[in-house]
Amino acid sequence: MRALELLAPGQHRLVDLPDPEPGPGEIVINVEASGVCGTDLRIIQGDYGHISLPLVIGHEFGGHVAAVGEGVTGFAPGDLVSADPNIYCRDCEWCHRKAYNLCENWTAVGITRTGALAEKVVVPSRLAVRLPDSLDAETGALIEPLSCVLHAMQRGQVEEKRTMLIYGAGAIGLMALVAARSRGLDVCVVEPHEKRQARALGLGAFASAGDVAGLRTHEQFDYILDASGALSAIADGLTRLRKRGTLIQMGVAPTAATLPYSPYELYEKEWSIIGSNSVADCYQLAAQTMPSVVADLRSLVTHRLGLEDFDEAVRAMASPDAIKVHIPTWRREQLMATMELGKLRSLASCADSDGFFTDLALDALEMGSWTRRRAGADLRDQQRTTDTTRLAA
Repeated sequence: MRALELLAPGQHRLVDLPDPEPGPGEIVINVEASGVCGTDLRIIQGDYGHISLPLVIGHEFGGHVAAVGEGVTGFAPGDLVSADPNIYCRDCEWCHRKAYNLCENWTAVGITRTGALAEKVVVPSRLAVRLPDSLDAETGALIEPLSCVLHAMQRGQVEEKRTMLIYGAGAIGLMALVAARSRGLDVCVVEPHEKRQARALGLGAFASAGDVAGLRTHEQFDYILDASGALSAIADGLTRLRKRGTLIQMGVAPTAATLPYSPYELYEKEWSIIGSNSVADCYQLAAQTMPSVVADLRSLVTHRLGLEDFDEAVRAMASPDAIKVHIPTWRREQLMATMELGKLRSLASCADSDGFFTDLALDALEMGSWTRRRAGADLRDQQRTTDTTRLAA
């Protein structure tokens, strides 16, 4: 299989690796969409712990089951799935408290073990979720970041019909906006880039501006959610809390950074300052929530680039024009042979300006109905060969 292997900070290469085989209790997934996020960038830059190089990164993914291991029930080849990348022991204190993200024996796909910037990935079946027909692999890859947002909402005990100020209108900030609006909160967004401000307004923000003064609304909020990791934003957020307000820290600040705060104000105003890290136990909840927010979240995927264009994907991540960058890991002919016609139409309707998926979908529409085969890996492989031959002809 093709995979993107990180050799050292800033150094990666496209390699061919042996196809993974499922062990007992595991499944192999044909990865059809893999998201690139801020954590991946930090790993690439060498500013993240836990990793050992060389490493295939990528922990946000969706695709179809390719093979199942001994003892696996509930999954079969051809099932559309996504999976929580965090592998926890279920035995330590933190697992018993359902704080799986704090597991003492934690490992993770794309961080401590081979990840999903590859054509296939192997995961424990207990962490996989079978997805409904209303979703596809690309929206499956959005479940992991959504689960991080829902965990933050739980950590902050976010109540309905309150007010929230979000710093940062990247993928996490905008997902938090969608989640908060679905709970009936009035949400304002601080974001320096005008295009992202416009996106926030389009997703239902009450106001969005480069700073709080520009919002021209109330200047104190029940909840402050930082999705930027910028020290200036976090410091400003601490001054915007109402009495009994809650600051939720989702953005990843530099590891050595510190900020002053007023212990007296913390005491007098009964503030809560909450950290929120990763998924914890919210992956299943996010998978259940996704169908109700899929249209808004799908709109956040602004770039779709192949594995061979990973350098361009990294550059795109640094641009304010990019919200969510996805890597379709399969070659054109593989996608042609496995995607349903309806899913291709959906991709065509939301393709980016580069036109990769638009061209792909139109090719399929011109050549007739390409249907997904669910009768097992052997039949699907046979159909893929037939369809690829048809394309070549």
